[in-house]
Amino acid sequence: MNLTLEEMQEINKVQLKIFKEFVKVCEKLNLQYYMVHGSLLGTIRYQGFFPFDDDIDVAMPRKDYEKLLKDGQPLLPQKYFIQSCKTEKEYPLAFAKIRDSETAFIQPVMKNFNVNKGIYIDIFPLDFFPENTVVQKVLNFKNKVYTTRINLRMAYEERQPFYKRTLRWISVLFCPSWEKAVQKRADLYANIKESSKVISVGGKGKEMGMPVKWFEEGKILKFEDMDVICPIMMEEYMTRIYGDYKTYNPAAKYMKPDGKVEVSASVCSTTKSYKTIKE
Repeated sequence: MNLTLEEMQEINKVQLKIFKEFVKVCEKLNLQYYMVHGSLLGTIRYQGFFPFDDDIDVAMPRKDYEKLLKDGQPLLPQKYFIQSCKTEKEYPLAFAKIRDSETAFIQPVMKNFNVNKGIYIDIFPLDFFPENTVVQKVLNFKNKVYTTRINLRMAYEERQPFYKRTLRWISVLFCPSWEKAVQKRADLYANIKESSKVISVGGKGKEMGMPVKWFEEGKILKFEDMDVICPIMMEEYMTRIYGDYKTYNPAAKYMKPDGKVEVSASVCSTTKSYKTIKE
Protein backbone atom coordinates (compact mmCIF):
# COMPACT_ATOMS: atom_id res chain seq x y z
CA MET A 1 0.00 0.00 0.00
CA ASN A 2 1.02 3.62 -0.50
CA LEU A 3 1.11 6.16 2.33
CA THR A 4 1.39 9.93 2.54
CA LEU A 5 4.07 11.52 4.69
CA GLU A 6 1.39 12.45 7.23
CA GLU A 7 0.18 8.85 7.44
CA MET A 8 3.73 7.62 7.88
CA GLN A 9 4.32 10.15 10.63
CA GLU A 10 1.34 8.73 12.54
CA ILE A 11 2.97 5.29 12.36
CA ASN A 12 6.27 6.82 13.48
CA LYS A 13 4.54 8.22 16.58
CA VAL A 14 3.50 4.70 17.57
CA GLN A 15 7.02 3.41 16.91
CA LEU A 16 8.56 6.18 19.00
CA LYS A 17 6.36 5.18 21.95
CA ILE A 18 7.47 1.56 21.58
CA PHE A 19 11.08 2.66 21.35
CA LYS A 20 10.86 4.76 24.50
CA GLU A 21 9.57 1.76 26.44
CA PHE A 22 12.36 -0.37 24.96
CA VAL A 23 14.96 2.15 26.16
CA LYS A 24 13.42 2.15 29.65
CA VAL A 25 13.80 -1.64 29.76
CA CYS A 26 17.41 -1.36 28.58
CA GLU A 27 18.13 1.12 31.37
CA LYS A 28 16.49 -1.11 34.01
CA LEU A 29 18.37 -4.21 32.87
CA ASN A 30 21.61 -2.38 32.02
CA LEU A 31 21.49 -3.43 28.37
CA GLN A 32 23.45 -1.91 25.49
CA TYR A 33 21.87 -1.04 22.14
CA TYR A 34 22.81 0.97 19.05
CA MET A 35 20.78 2.83 16.45
CA VAL A 36 21.41 1.23 13.04
CA HIS A 37 20.28 1.28 9.40
CA GLY A 38 17.82 4.02 8.43
CA SER A 39 17.27 4.96 12.07
CA LEU A 40 20.94 5.87 12.46
CA LEU A 41 20.79 7.71 9.14
CA GLY A 42 17.82 9.70 10.42
CA THR A 43 19.57 10.37 13.73
CA ILE A 44 22.63 11.78 11.97
CA ARG A 45 20.85 13.86 9.34
CA TYR A 46 17.50 14.78 10.94
CA GLN A 47 17.96 14.13 14.66
CA GLY A 48 14.90 11.91 14.29
CA PHE A 49 13.05 9.81 11.73
CA PHE A 50 14.28 9.91 8.16
CA PRO A 51 11.26 11.07 6.08
CA PHE A 52 9.12 8.07 5.06
CA ASP A 53 11.13 5.61 7.20
CA ASP A 54 8.62 2.93 8.23
CA ASP A 55 10.36 1.48 11.29
CA ILE A 56 13.04 1.90 13.96
CA ASP A 57 16.10 -0.36 13.80
CA VAL A 58 18.42 -1.11 16.71
CA ALA A 59 21.14 -3.71 17.29
CA MET A 60 22.22 -5.28 20.58
CA PRO A 61 25.20 -7.43 21.61
CA ARG A 62 24.04 -11.05 21.83
CA LYS A 63 24.20 -11.28 25.65
CA ASP A 64 22.06 -8.15 26.00
CA TYR A 65 19.67 -9.31 23.28
CA GLU A 66 19.14 -12.65 25.05
CA LYS A 67 18.55 -10.92 28.38
CA LEU A 68 15.95 -8.69 26.74
CA LEU A 69 14.12 -11.76 25.41
CA LYS A 70 14.34 -13.49 28.80
CA ASP A 71 13.56 -10.67 31.22
CA GLY A 72 12.16 -7.77 29.21
CA GLN A 73 8.52 -8.70 28.69
CA PRO A 74 7.30 -8.14 32.29
CA LEU A 75 8.83 -4.66 32.23
CA LEU A 76 6.81 -3.52 29.21
CA PRO A 77 3.23 -2.21 29.12
CA GLN A 78 0.79 -5.05 28.46
CA LYS A 79 0.05 -4.05 24.87
CA TYR A 80 3.69 -4.42 23.83
CA PHE A 81 5.00 -7.86 22.85
CA ILE A 82 8.61 -8.95 22.37
CA GLN A 83 8.38 -11.12 19.27
CA SER A 84 11.06 -13.65 18.33
CA CYS A 85 11.30 -17.29 17.31
CA LYS A 86 11.78 -18.02 21.02
CA THR A 87 8.63 -16.19 22.15
CA GLU A 88 6.30 -16.99 19.24
CA LYS A 89 6.23 -20.46 17.67
CA GLU A 90 5.47 -19.46 14.07
CA TYR A 91 7.65 -16.35 13.88
CA PRO A 92 10.09 -17.02 11.00
CA LEU A 93 12.74 -14.30 11.30
CA ALA A 94 16.23 -14.46 12.84
CA PHE A 95 15.85 -11.19 14.77
CA ALA A 96 13.28 -9.80 17.19
CA LYS A 97 10.62 -7.13 17.07
CA ILE A 98 8.61 -5.31 19.71
CA ARG A 99 5.00 -5.03 18.54
CA ASP A 100 2.11 -2.82 19.62
CA SER A 101 -0.74 -5.35 19.77
CA GLU A 102 -3.37 -2.61 19.62
CA THR A 103 -2.30 -1.56 16.12
CA ALA A 104 -1.89 -3.22 12.71
CA PHE A 105 0.90 -3.48 10.17
CA ILE A 106 -0.10 -6.52 8.13
CA GLN A 107 2.44 -7.64 5.55
CA PRO A 108 1.35 -10.04 2.78
CA VAL A 109 4.64 -11.93 3.07
CA MET A 110 3.60 -12.99 6.60
CA LYS A 111 0.04 -14.08 5.80
CA ASN A 112 0.86 -17.78 6.31
CA PHE A 113 1.94 -17.23 9.92
CA ASN A 114 -0.22 -16.96 13.02
CA VAL A 115 1.84 -14.21 14.66
CA ASN A 116 1.44 -10.75 16.15
CA LYS A 117 1.09 -8.22 13.32
CA GLY A 118 1.07 -4.90 15.14
CA ILE A 119 3.26 -1.89 14.33
CA TYR A 120 6.82 -2.66 15.42
CA ILE A 121 10.45 -1.77 15.92
CA ASP A 122 13.25 -4.16 14.83
CA ILE A 123 15.94 -5.49 17.18
CA PHE A 124 18.97 -7.25 15.65
CA PRO A 125 21.44 -9.35 17.68
CA LEU A 126 25.13 -8.59 17.17
CA ASP A 127 27.18 -11.79 17.17
CA PHE A 128 30.90 -12.32 16.78
CA PHE A 129 31.91 -13.17 13.22
CA PRO A 130 34.53 -15.89 12.68
CA GLU A 131 38.02 -14.86 11.57
CA ASN A 132 38.57 -18.16 9.71
CA THR A 133 37.40 -17.91 6.07
CA VAL A 134 36.55 -21.62 5.88
CA VAL A 135 34.25 -21.32 8.90
CA GLN A 136 32.70 -18.23 7.30
CA LYS A 137 31.87 -20.19 4.13
CA VAL A 138 30.43 -23.13 6.08
CA LEU A 139 28.16 -20.87 8.11
CA ASN A 140 27.12 -18.96 5.00
CA PHE A 141 26.15 -22.24 3.32
CA LYS A 142 24.15 -23.34 6.36
CA ASN A 143 22.39 -19.98 6.42
CA LYS A 144 21.32 -20.45 2.79
CA VAL A 145 20.01 -23.96 3.50
CA TYR A 146 18.03 -22.83 6.56
CA THR A 147 16.68 -19.79 4.70
CA THR A 148 15.59 -21.95 1.77
CA ARG A 149 13.76 -24.28 4.16
CA ILE A 150 12.09 -21.43 6.03
CA ASN A 151 10.94 -19.75 2.83
CA LEU A 152 8.73 -22.70 1.97
CA ARG A 153 6.08 -21.12 4.17
CA MET A 154 6.65 -17.51 3.16
CA ALA A 155 3.79 -16.00 1.21
CA TYR A 156 6.00 -14.83 -1.68
CA GLU A 157 7.08 -18.38 -2.48
CA GLU A 158 4.54 -18.88 -5.28
CA ARG A 159 5.89 -15.85 -7.14
CA GLN A 160 9.38 -17.34 -7.35
CA PRO A 161 10.75 -19.16 -10.45
CA PHE A 162 10.09 -22.89 -10.67
CA TYR A 163 13.73 -23.87 -10.09
CA LYS A 164 13.82 -21.88 -6.83
CA ARG A 165 10.65 -23.57 -5.59
CA THR A 166 12.24 -26.93 -6.45
CA LEU A 167 15.33 -26.05 -4.42
CA ARG A 168 13.12 -25.19 -1.47
CA TRP A 169 11.52 -28.60 -1.48
CA ILE A 170 14.94 -30.23 -1.72
CA SER A 171 15.92 -28.30 1.41
CA VAL A 172 13.28 -30.28 3.33
CA LEU A 173 15.54 -33.32 2.96
CA PHE A 174 18.24 -31.49 4.90
CA CYS A 175 15.93 -29.72 7.41
CA PRO A 176 12.76 -31.79 7.93
CA SER A 177 11.66 -29.60 10.85
CA TRP A 178 10.69 -26.06 9.89
CA GLU A 179 10.82 -24.91 13.53
CA LYS A 180 14.36 -26.26 13.98
CA ALA A 181 15.48 -24.53 10.79
CA VAL A 182 14.21 -21.22 12.19
CA GLN A 183 16.01 -21.74 15.51
CA LYS A 184 19.24 -22.90 13.89
CA ARG A 185 19.36 -19.90 11.58
CA ALA A 186 18.68 -17.50 14.46
CA ASP A 187 21.49 -19.04 16.55
CA LEU A 188 23.92 -19.67 13.70
CA TYR A 189 26.59 -17.26 15.00
CA ALA A 190 25.59 -17.24 18.67
CA ASN A 191 28.37 -19.59 19.77
CA ILE A 192 31.24 -18.02 17.84
CA LYS A 193 34.13 -17.26 20.17
CA GLU A 194 35.18 -13.66 20.63
CA SER A 195 36.77 -12.08 17.58
CA SER A 196 37.55 -8.64 16.18
CA LYS A 197 34.51 -8.78 13.90
CA VAL A 198 30.74 -8.87 14.35
CA ILE A 199 27.65 -9.59 12.27
CA SER A 200 24.15 -8.17 12.59
CA VAL A 201 22.05 -11.34 12.44
CA GLY A 202 19.12 -10.86 10.06
CA GLY A 203 20.42 -7.44 9.08
CA LYS A 204 22.01 -6.17 5.89
CA GLY A 205 24.54 -8.22 3.93
CA LYS A 206 27.13 -5.45 4.26
CA GLU A 207 27.00 -5.82 8.05
CA MET A 208 28.80 -9.17 7.83
CA GLY A 209 32.26 -8.95 9.41
CA MET A 210 32.12 -5.39 10.75
CA PRO A 211 34.94 -4.36 13.13
CA VAL A 212 33.92 -4.60 16.79
CA LYS A 213 35.59 -1.24 17.42
CA TRP A 214 32.88 0.48 15.37
CA PHE A 215 30.45 -0.10 18.24
CA GLU A 216 32.08 -0.46 21.69
CA GLU A 217 30.70 1.97 24.29
CA GLY A 218 28.75 3.97 21.71
CA LYS A 219 28.09 7.67 21.24
CA ILE A 220 25.06 9.69 22.39
CA LEU A 221 23.04 11.67 19.83
CA LYS A 222 19.55 13.14 19.64
CA PHE A 223 16.64 11.24 18.11
CA GLU A 224 13.40 13.22 18.26
CA ASP A 225 13.15 14.17 21.97
CA MET A 226 15.49 11.43 23.20
CA ASP A 227 19.15 10.78 23.80
CA VAL A 228 20.06 7.56 21.98
CA ILE A 229 23.16 5.37 21.65
CA CYS A 230 24.87 5.14 18.25
CA PRO A 231 27.96 3.24 17.05
CA ILE A 232 31.04 5.17 18.16
CA MET A 233 32.44 5.01 14.61
CA MET A 234 29.13 5.76 12.94
CA GLU A 235 30.64 7.42 9.88
CA GLU A 236 32.53 4.25 8.96
CA TYR A 237 29.42 2.16 9.59
CA MET A 238 27.19 4.43 7.51
CA THR A 239 29.66 4.54 4.63
CA ARG A 240 29.81 0.76 4.55
CA ILE A 241 26.01 0.42 4.57
CA TYR A 242 24.99 3.30 2.29
CA GLY A 243 28.09 4.66 0.59
CA ASP A 244 27.57 8.43 0.41
CA TYR A 245 25.24 8.47 3.40
CA LYS A 246 25.15 12.26 3.51
CA THR A 247 23.06 12.36 0.32
CA TYR A 248 21.55 8.84 0.20
CA ASN A 249 17.75 8.61 0.42
CA PRO A 250 16.58 5.08 1.36
CA ALA A 251 12.97 5.93 0.54
CA ALA A 252 13.69 7.15 -3.02
CA LYS A 253 13.09 3.80 -4.75
CA TYR A 254 9.70 3.46 -3.04
CA MET A 255 8.43 6.94 -3.85
CA LYS A 256 5.45 7.32 -6.20
CA PRO A 257 4.73 10.18 -8.61
CA ASP A 258 1.92 11.42 -6.34
CA GLY A 259 4.33 11.91 -3.43
CA LYS A 260 3.30 8.80 -1.53
CA VAL A 261 5.63 5.97 -0.58
CA GLU A 262 5.12 2.23 -0.97
CA VAL A 263 5.41 0.18 2.23
CA SER A 264 5.55 -3.58 2.76
CA ALA A 265 2.14 -3.72 4.46
CA SER A 266 -1.21 -4.24 2.75
CA VAL A 267 -3.09 -2.96 5.82
CA CYS A 268 -1.93 -0.67 8.60
CA SER A 269 -3.74 1.12 11.40
CA THR A 270 -2.62 3.14 14.40
CA THR A 271 -6.05 2.82 16.06
CA LYS A 272 -7.24 -0.75 15.32
CA SER A 273 -5.65 -4.01 16.38
CA TYR A 274 -4.56 -6.49 13.73
CA LYS A 275 -6.76 -8.99 15.61
CA THR A 276 -9.89 -7.14 14.46
CA ILE A 277 -8.87 -6.82 10.82
CA LYS A 278 -9.59 -9.55 8.28
CA GLU A 279 -6.66 -10.14 5.95
